[in-house]
Amino acid sequence: MSSAPTVSVVLAPATGSAPCDPQWRTAIELYLETSGFTFECIVARDLSYGDALRSAVAEASGRVIVVVDAARLYSVSAIGDAVAMLESGTTDVVFARPHDESSVRFSPSGWILGCALPDPRLRLKAFTSSAAKLVVGESRLTGLEAEIEVGFLTNKYGYRVEHLNVEMDEAAGAIAFAALRSILPALRVRFINRNMGYRAPRRCPVCFSTEVWTCAQVPGNVIRACRRCKCRYLNQFAEGDDTHPVRRVLRAAAPAPDAAETSSDSARERTSLRRIAALRKQLPSRARLLEIGVRDGSFGVAATREFGYVGIDPQPSVSRQARSKGLEVYCATLANFVNTGPAFDAIALFHMFENMADPHDALSRMKDLLKPGGTLFLTTFDTEGLLYLFTEQKRMARNFRTHLILYSRSAMIELLEHSGFEIDSIGPELEYRDHKFLRHVAAGRWPLLAPPLRVLLRILPDPLLIGAGSIRIVAKRRSGTPLNVRAIRSVEPTHAR
Repeated sequence: MSSAPTVSVVLAPATGSAPCDPQWRTAIELYLETSGFTFECIVARDLSYGDALRSAVAEASGRVIVVVDAARLYSVSAIGDAVAMLESGTTDVVFARPHDESSVRFSPSGWILGCALPDPRLRLKAFTSSAAKLVVGESRLTGLEAEIEVGFLTNKYGYRVEHLNVEMDEAAGAIAFAALRSILPALRVRFINRNMGYRAPRRCPVCFSTEVWTCAQVPGNVIRACRRCKCRYLNQFAEGDDTHPVRRVLRAAAPAPDAAETSSDSARERTSLRRIAALRKQLPSRARLLEIGVRDGSFGVAATREFGYVGIDPQPSVSRQARSKGLEVYCATLANFVNTGPAFDAIALFHMFENMADPHDALSRMKDLLKPGGTLFLTTFDTEGLLYLFTEQKRMARNFRTHLILYSRSAMIELLEHSGFEIDSIGPELEYRDHKFLRHVAAGRWPLLAPPLRVLLRILPDPLLIGAGSIRIVAKRRSGTPLNVRAIRSVEPTHAR
């Protein structure tokens, strides 16, 4: 079986009556023959642009579907470039734009719809087969305004978009939709979406709302935002094996993190002691405590002095290092951990809840591990906090380098209350950071503030207690079944494609 990509090229005229240029079609076929692609050329029917596009995409059978102008407006090699971008796996949709600075300009329709739209001067787009069948198939408009609709639906359904710069014949291209004439179609698209005229996107994994939107792209993924609960999450979660038993396997240790990006041992130890002091107010002496995600083990060492400590961590090297400090730590995930002792009095997890793909299942398992009235002590980012809102765009890729979901304060309150917990307290989480770490952060994010910060740090204690935009939540497990609480689980998968 040939491994060459199968390509369907759809020749879409600017108007339903405009014929396809036969020389342009011949040039496309000759190019595809020399490229080694298995291809087919589909000429859009004599219909309005939107109807012709939907009909042609429905007939297409290729793994990659490329929509090109019926007239020759650019080099035929642009088709091969678009196919290469899709076959590399870096994107799901490719929008072409003229290779000049004027193509990147303000678009009223883009501002109304809140997304990037195809360039109005040419109709060159490429999709994976699944993306084309959904995005084009769900479109409703009939004329050239369908271009606006395609851009909107691409964002709505969470597909990755990349732009391809092409050299266009300036004398040839006709504007598909001018700036002012695009406002009314954009409002119409918003109206159709408001009245649920399109298929709903995948639901938010936190509140199951369909009011989700693509807010940013990171390498290999997109970040979705929920307008209802204000959470941010990755569009696709990496598939992990959570079914393996608890194991003690010797493997090579993970590479040590960059010292400049982590706090010193003294800062982490003082942060752990501060957390222990907060737990001491909630728990009796020698209470049974479970930590999920032991990291460097500093919290476990401090907790062992006062509580019956047990820890779990999915990373073999981390759990092995923690056991070398005399801690009872198991290499396991929350899903496969089996508690062989009595129920725990408290469960603590620090910035680990963001790494769990199913927050409802995770809280259900934590509730099963806790005794009635037991304490859940967790820290997490707050997407509603001012510090996060001010630095969101700059820290987006960094925050989602390891995290899957970032929660808002209101989402965590609702999530815990519907999962059988009562909020005892919620407030900012303060952590110790050493001066070296603060100087590194300031130099990388705010270079202008780095010099005065160095002067200021000379008179401040080291390490320094600061807020990093996180919140600390203390919740109690309810005894019995919660009353008058609506079902929050969905009968259908919410996040798996």
